[in-house]
Amino acid sequence: MPKFRYVAKDVAGKTVSGEIMAGGQTEVVNKLQQQNMIPVSISEIKMDKSGGGFQALNDKFALLTSSVKLADLVFFTRQMVTFINAGVTITKSIKNIADSNKNILLKSILNQLYEDINAGSDFSTALAKHKVFDQMYVNIIRAGEESGNLEKAMDSLAIYMEKTENMRQTIKSAMMYPKFVLSFTVVIVFAILWKIIPVFEGLFASLGGELPKPTQMLVDGSEIIQHHFFLLFGIFAAIWYGIKMAFKTKVVNNNWEKFIISVPLFGELVRQIIVSRITSTLALLLSSGTSMLKSIEISGKVANNYVYEGALKQCGIDVSNGIELSVAFKKANRFDDVLIQLIETGEETGKIDDLMKKIAEYYDAEVALKIKGFSSLMEPLLIVIMGAVIGSIVVAIYLPIFTMGETMQ
Repeated sequence: MPKFRYVAKDVAGKTVSGEIMAGGQTEVVNKLQQQNMIPVSISEIKMDKSGGGFQALNDKFALLTSSVKLADLVFFTRQMVTFINAGVTITKSIKNIADSNKNILLKSILNQLYEDINAGSDFSTALAKHKVFDQMYVNIIRAGEESGNLEKAMDSLAIYMEKTENMRQTIKSAMMYPKFVLSFTVVIVFAILWKIIPVFEGLFASLGGELPKPTQMLVDGSEIIQHHFFLLFGIFAAIWYGIKMAFKTKVVNNNWEKFIISVPLFGELVRQIIVSRITSTLALLLSSGTSMLKSIEISGKVANNYVYEGALKQCGIDVSNGIELSVAFKKANRFDDVLIQLIETGEETGKIDDLMKKIAEYYDAEVALKIKGFSSLMEPLLIVIMGAVIGSIVVAIYLPIFTMGETMQ
């Protein structure tokens, strides 16, 4: 979209100037008139064309390949809170953040927000046009606008998002060690089959006789890697792509989500993470003034699990029919008794949003404890698995030598 430089007079007759993005000079005039300004002169700013078509193509490619992560949204929200608390207007705050932002996609989105709000749109309405801001985000902002307490709503949203990002990072850190050990094991096995087994093949041939089955399996695997490496790579790549595509189908994804919450030990951790996410979202939405039904609906989508999403959808139906939230949660048969009892207490005292915050804090602590315990359990288990795999290969290599006497007889 082209950028224009304008000079205009406001209602007090004061001359003001600035820059604005628009589809043409007519749109610039309309935008200025909406702000009660009379345009004096408008001129298009010629963009720097250095790099020609290649530069334009490079910019488009960068825009398509960039993404907005949760950490980027957390940073944007926290910056908005800081600016608004300092008395800076929403449009000026967005413009300041956009100008200093290094994420090309987010920068583009913020510039569009700036233009939409300048054109008279509400902040929440402008946010709803972009997929990076989910329903929860938009509803919290809308509730803040309606209550006249936008800075408090954004501060609560920033705290919630920071907590979510911290949990994501905790889970990611806990999974780093297992990923490293498994990857290292695969690399070691591949290196042994590729480089070490061929060295022993001559020795195996000189011994004569039939090789033990474990050793023969190693030799066969080595020959496949030596002579059909690219075919093997292609097969693994096809399997990986096929699995990735399969998980994009509703049937496979739903079955996996159902399976992952029923696995012993690990399934309990996944369930608590989901419940923690649901209760945190409910607490934030209810405290911001969002209706109970809307809060339940959004929390179901935030769960990212079709089993719990379906359970909350049914809870929403039950609540709309006059059933209390605690009873609806109990009927769903997916939530702990502790959660249901605390919700009952919240309903009795009329402070369900406060109790929901306490529930969220309880589950956050439980999840943190479970992740720590899971990591402590996985570390020795993975070392044992890696040792067993490498040890089995070493034994299989030397097995013909151990049985050499029997073979020679």
